[in-house]
Amino acid sequence: MDKKLMESLVRSQKLDIFSMPAEEVDMLFSQINEEMLKIYKFVLTYNDYMNSGHEYSDGIPMSMMEAHILTDICDNENMTVTTLAENWERSKSATSQTVRKLMSKGLIQRKESEDSGKVFHLSPTERGKKISDDHKRYDVLDTIKTLKVLNRELSVDEILIMFNSLELYKTLLKNRDGK
Repeated sequence: MDKKLMESLVRSQKLDIFSMPAEEVDMLFSQINEEMLKIYKFVLTYNDYMNSGHEYSDGIPMSMMEAHILTDICDNENMTVTTLAENWERSKSATSQTVRKLMSKGLIQRKESEDSGKVFHLSPTERGKKISDDHKRYDVLDTIKTLKVLNRELSVDEILIMFNSLELYKTLLKNRDGK
């Protein structure tokens, strides 16, 4: 989409799409969709990357989600599935599944709360702490490498704008869903 069209679309007070001739809607759709496909394909690619197995340490393959949840448990005493689900904006069921995988790998344990038999606090095992530490090191190095590659094409300001834009877009999507 060219800059003129983008400016015209974002500045228009009201665009009556339903009164437009089909050819005009098709032309707009084609130009808008060309840009939106970049987002769709990025999300799908990144989702695949997040869910694929990585070996951060100790010969244990795990997804990025598992590694980050493990790190949250290591970094926060008395973590619960509910808190993890809220922090990661995921369902308790999906979060419980991830926690069960980490438990089956011997990386975390759960203890019944002294206050309530329905609440379980999660804590890392020694092996879990080591893998979390190795994951942090991997993540820092990988992120720096990624930023350097992005900086070949984008300025630091543009990279920061990209991160801010992603956060703004996430908020926009959440507000559309009524959350």
